Amino acid sequence: MTIGNAVSWMRSEMSQAETAKAEAAQEIDDAKSKEIFQAAQSSIDASMKEVSERLAEVAAKERTEANARKQAIFDTIYLIAAADGSITPIERAKLVLGIQGLLGDGADEATIDDGLSMARVLREEKGLAGAAAHVASVISEEFERYALLSIGSTVAWLGGGVGAKEGAALQAVSGAFGVPIKVLHQIMASAAAVAKR
Repeated sequence: MTIGNAVSWMRSEMSQAETAKAEAAQEIDDAKSKEIFQAAQSSIDASMKEVSERLAEVAAKERTEANARKQAIFDTIYLIAAADGSITPIERAKLVLGIQGLLGDGADEATIDDGLSMARVLREEKGLAGAAAHVASVISEEFERYALLSIGSTVAWLGGGVGAKEGAALQAVSGAFGVPIKVLHQIMASAAAVAKR
């Protein structure tokens, strides 16, 4: 082997060694990049999962609040309508119209029957004052409170007028709502005209 060949061979070997070294460095860089990418992807996935879980919690809370509000509407009307011991077919028909006015399409017959059954259970468990206080803790908007007293008053006027038990129920609910008795009497007077139609 001549010196020229030896130098050429050495250069070739060194070049191959440099190439192998560069390829090894590239593989290390690729592995690090892949590791960094996987770590970033895992972090993004964890963040997305957390966001998704929080959105689900918010949606569930909103559904729970909406369902509690809807049930409180049934509870209020039941407390007044059933104060005398029963809900007559005429009372029920007016009651259904009032509930559908407040709830819209979400108040079909089955929903109303379920809501009134649950309201009966609340009344049995907490009594009139306790049930009225419970409803007031859920229904906070003044408009809804007045609307519920109006519907309840209309139903109470059916079948010969507001009896002592229905009057007591109206007073309990209006008291829990913070509606003065004078205002309740005005609502009841308007409801009397509606009930006579």
